[in-house]
Amino acid sequence: MKTSCTLLIAVLFTTFSFAQTETCDCKKDLDFLVKKMKKMPSYKEQVKNQKEDAFDALYTELASNMEKNLPIETCYMLLSQQMSFVKDYHAYVKLNEGFVKKDIVETKEGIENFKNSTRFKEHPRAQEPIAQLKEVMSQKPAPSIEGIYQQGDEYVLGIHKNKNANTYDGIVLESNHPLWEAGQIKFTATKNAQGNYDLYYYDSDTYRPYYANNMQFENMRIWSFKKEASKSNFEFIKNDTINWGYETLQGGTHYIRMKTFSGSTSNRKAQREFFSEMENKLTAGNLILDLRSNGGGSYEVSDPFLKLFQQKGIKVFVITNQFTGSNAEQFTVKLRELEGTVQVGQTTRGVVAYGRDKEAPSSPSGYFTFYTTDMNFHDPFFAYEGIGVVPSIKLEYESDWINQTLELINQTK
Repeated sequence: MKTSCTLLIAVLFTTFSFAQTETCDCKKDLDFLVKKMKKMPSYKEQVKNQKEDAFDALYTELASNMEKNLPIETCYMLLSQQMSFVKDYHAYVKLNEGFVKKDIVETKEGIENFKNSTRFKEHPRAQEPIAQLKEVMSQKPAPSIEGIYQQGDEYVLGIHKNKNANTYDGIVLESNHPLWEAGQIKFTATKNAQGNYDLYYYDSDTYRPYYANNMQFENMRIWSFKKEASKSNFEFIKNDTINWGYETLQGGTHYIRMKTFSGSTSNRKAQREFFSEMENKLTAGNLILDLRSNGGGSYEVSDPFLKLFQQKGIKVFVITNQFTGSNAEQFTVKLRELEGTVQVGQTTRGVVAYGRDKEAPSSPSGYFTFYTTDMNFHDPFFAYEGIGVVPSIKLEYESDWINQTLELINQTK
């Protein structure tokens, strides 16, 4: 079973030259990971019969490359390849430390020493001249993932298709970060089976690599990278600081903002207070429920509102974006089962069928943490894993999403 992560790792091995000195017993870490994976609900649900044979074959193949201690980043790639065998976007391998100490940027001497290091000099770079890349990228059409992007005020990057048809390099074209310069490759992205992108990305301050999997390309944005040609960001909420918020909009439409369903003690307390307030304020009519960028949490925090909305006879218009994830996606699916609910906005994140409520174990070497899953929501949510919950009505990116939703409500009256 070849995943896009498998293909991405193959590309990285053939194109990147890694400056690595520290090594680890990767085989021991792999054995530990496989033992943990076989306890995961996602493994038990998905890896059966021929897939079990394929899982074991992948293990054998990876183990054959581990007869000697391996460089840490190489080991990280191989462990991630084994983990990616199951379709479980809550499960991943984390490299515990970066290759650069965070305080290195605090002194001119520290920056200069790093830029003279093998790690910096041998970091993957584009082969083409920067001026040529800028010219080529500036001519790419808006719907294409290729083009020129910004990441905040730190970088201008060009996403450029490399020789592999499904693989793209994120190349630094301009940098305001003291540890990065034009020409370096910030990430490599591979198009996956869902039509989204799996990124192998280097942290700005520490050069620690990690995977950001199944990222959508929507509104000329992929993850935190936004095309220069697009200035509209209405899929996000400006100055989003309130976890639980309520107001009455035009025509008596209720508006509720739920930013997180975190199961923390403080958020549970805030939820109880907010729920009590809504019991008194909500009346029959229309409700805009804003779940944009709600990364999920506990169903014990979210689900009490299902019964409340039903009891009040409320018609729910739920707004989602591509960063609505996990339990917030489950909650969206449950909301859609209520009569009259309409989902609007963007397709959700697609990280929905499994979860984790136990501490993630460290590998025997101590270099990695294995974020295995132990919560099973396979039925009925596996259909949305990696796909997301698709809205009934997609909102336009050129104007405010709450106003657009109000217009939809007016049209249904």
